[in-house]
Amino acid sequence: MENEKQEYGKFQWFFFVIFIPTIFTITLVVVILSVAGFDVAGKTKTTLAKVPVVEKLFNEEEADRPSEPTPEEQAAEAKLEYEETLEEQNSTITALEKDVSLKEKEIQKLNQEVSSLEKQIEEIKQAETESKKKDITKLYDNMTSKKAAEIIPNLNEEDAILILSSLDDKQVADILTKMEVDDAVKFTNLLATDGQ
Repeated sequence: MENEKQEYGKFQWFFFVIFIPTIFTITLVVVILSVAGFDVAGKTKTTLAKVPVVEKLFNEEEADRPSEPTPEEQAAEAKLEYEETLEEQNSTITALEKDVSLKEKEIQKLNQEVSSLEKQIEEIKQAETESKKKDITKLYDNMTSKKAAEIIPNLNEEDAILILSSLDDKQVADILTKMEVDDAVKFTNLLATDGQ
């Protein structure tokens, strides 16, 4: 067997001897400089931007990229956002004021209903009191004055005055004459002060 030496083509020789070692060296240098704190990408970009053909590519990229807003544009945008927020808050305030107005009207209506119901309750209580008064008066009208003279001093003063004031004067006089003197004086004084 012959030892044949394999010949490499010019392309293979260029690829293995020049291209791959150059790429490796560039990569190694970029990594070392980046670790050391240099802005390799920024420097490369500025250097390439100075090359006439590549400069046009960078200018097109920058034109496609949206530019940073100027302070005037930022102020105008902030003012617009502020005005939108202000409008939203004003509409919210208006809606809340309408709600408050409706609630106040509802409260006023409910207060009127409460007043009306309280008045009805008062009228019902008065009617019940009048009804009781009439029933008690009827009861004592049918009772003898001697029996009434025995019962009335045992009642509390308020009920006794209520009964005596609802009877006619003749019946009251008959009942008081049949009471003991102390009780008759007491109820006469109470009737006199109640009448004032």
